Amino acid sequence: MTTTKVKEKKKEIYTYEAPWYIYGMNWSARLDHPYRLAIGSFLEDYTNKVEVLQLNEETELFECKGTFDHPYPTTKIQWIPDRTGSRADLLGTTGDYMRLWEVTEKKVELKCLLNNVSRVVR
Repeated sequence: MTTTKVKEKKKEIYTYEAPWYIYGMNWSARLDHPYRLAIGSFLEDYTNKVEVLQLNEETELFECKGTFDHPYPTTKIQWIPDRTGSRADLLGTTGDYMRLWEVTEKKVELKCLLNNVSRVVR
């Protein structure tokens, strides 16, 4: 009689407590940054926050990789759908306007602010 060991798949649950209520969030799909997400705050103030979190697989804890101010709560947060990492690492947020942010290892920088103000010339 032979016994074969079957490697059991371990269920993993990770938690993170934000310093404020979370209003928007989205997971990154990039293979070079697994388990990364962006979360947006819900503060009753003009200035809200967005945090970029990354799971440290050794400590099994989420670590903040960057925080930036955002006017109003983020109604939507979306990473660029680039699994291979061949494009710039972009993050889009909406609130009062749509903003595009570039995320690097050292900083998060606003790249573009888009609004839909149309002017009628008479």
